[in-house]
Amino acid sequence: MLASHNSLRSFNPPANGGAMRYRGMIMDLDGCVYRDYVPTEGAIEALNRLRRLRVRVIYVTNNPETTSEELAERLHSLGVECSPDDFITVGEAAASYIYSRSGASRVLVIAGNGVREYCKRMGHEVLDMEEWDKAEYVVVGADREINYRKLVAGLRAILNGAIFIGTNPDAVHPGRDGPEPGSGAFVTIFEYMTGVKPIIVGKPSKIIMEQALKRLGMRPEEILAVGDRVDTDVKAGKLIGADTALILTGITQEKDLPSIPPELKPTHVFRNLRELVERLYT
Repeated sequence: MLASHNSLRSFNPPANGGAMRYRGMIMDLDGCVYRDYVPTEGAIEALNRLRRLRVRVIYVTNNPETTSEELAERLHSLGVECSPDDFITVGEAAASYIYSRSGASRVLVIAGNGVREYCKRMGHEVLDMEEWDKAEYVVVGADREINYRKLVAGLRAILNGAIFIGTNPDAVHPGRDGPEPGSGAFVTIFEYMTGVKPIIVGKPSKIIMEQALKRLGMRPEEILAVGDRVDTDVKAGKLIGADTALILTGITQEKDLPSIPPELKPTHVFRNLRELVERLYT
C-alpha cells in the first residue's frame, strides 16, 4: 500500500513559502531509480527534469557487479540523459581507496566483476584464488559465483594478514521478483570465519560519499542524499552532514516508517522520485 499524505507529513517539513532546492544530489540506483533495471514509477521523467533544472546528480551504487559505462548505457536505454562521469560504483570506490592507502597493490577479489574491472584500471594486480598467500587486500562483496574454493582463499588470505575490505553491509538487495542476497551477507561470512572486522567502502561509509561530494564539487548542505534504505542511504547522507530523502520504492516501506530510530529519520519521505521533484522543485 502506498504511503498516505498523513503518514508522510511528519517527515516532510513545510517549504517555508517556496520549494526547497538542492544544487546537487547523491542518488541511489537499485530500489530507487529501478528494480532489476525496470524503472520505478516516474523515475525517468523525474531524473530528466532534474537535468533540465541543472541539478547535478551523481549516482552512487553499492552494486559490485557493474561499471559506470554499463550503468550509463542502461540508463540511456531507459531514456535518462547521463554520462559515465555521473556514476560512482562501489567497485571504483574500493579500488580508489586501496590505491590511496598503498598505491598499486595485490588484490584478491571475491565480489562482482565491477570490482575486478576497477582494480585492474587502477593498476592493481588481481590475483587468482590459488595466489591467496600473495594478497595484500581481500575485497568481498556480492558474488554470484561464490564457491568453496573462494571461501578457502579469502579465509586464508585474511588470516595471513591481508587487509579485509567489504564493499557494503547490505544484507539484501532489491530484485525484480523480490529480495536477493546482498553484499553484506557475503562479507559477514568472512568476518565470522576470521574474526576480522572489514573496512566498509560503500554506503553507509563516508568513503564513497566523500568521493561523490568531491565529484560534485559541492558542500554537504548544498546536496540531497536520496535512496530507498534507511540503514545505508539515509545513514550515509547523515554521516556527511547532508539532508536526506527516503524513497518508498525499494527496501524500506511505509510500514517501516514508525520504527525508524530518531537518529536515522530522513529529512523527507516520498512515494517515488516523481513526487520528490514535484514537491521540491515546483
